[in-house]
Amino acid sequence: MQENEFYRLVQEASHLETIDRAQVATEAVLKTLGEAVTGGEAEDVAAQLPSELASIVEDADHDGTGYDREEFVERVSEHLQGTDVEDADAEQFADGVTDAIAATLTQGELQDLKAQLDGDLHPLFEGVAVDPSDV
Repeated sequence: MQENEFYRLVQEASHLETIDRAQVATEAVLKTLGEAVTGGEAEDVAAQLPSELASIVEDADHDGTGYDREEFVERVSEHLQGTDVEDADAEQFADGVTDAIAATLTQGELQDLKAQLDGDLHPLFEGVAVDPSDV
């Protein structure tokens, strides 16, 4: 999958008007995800993302803190501050970007990722609303 295809999935799932806004939302969520997992898991996830997006996950401060859903959304909101994307919609963007991630990763890698995340975050990766074949 190419970077623009990933952004289109995010745009569709998050109901964003432009690809530019999808890009900003994607970066905020990927950075937060990278912070929530160990460096090894971040590398594994990054290996299956479009190469242009891999560095966002890899370069995050991997502390594996295990954010619950509320903390995860709060961190996404913090990463959106100062952008032209409403940080109040952080939960919607978290859901849209994780849908695109779930559609991109293999089932095995998706399970490995979820194993490192708080169970409160698992629903973000389930019931995926986007189909990568539609891109």
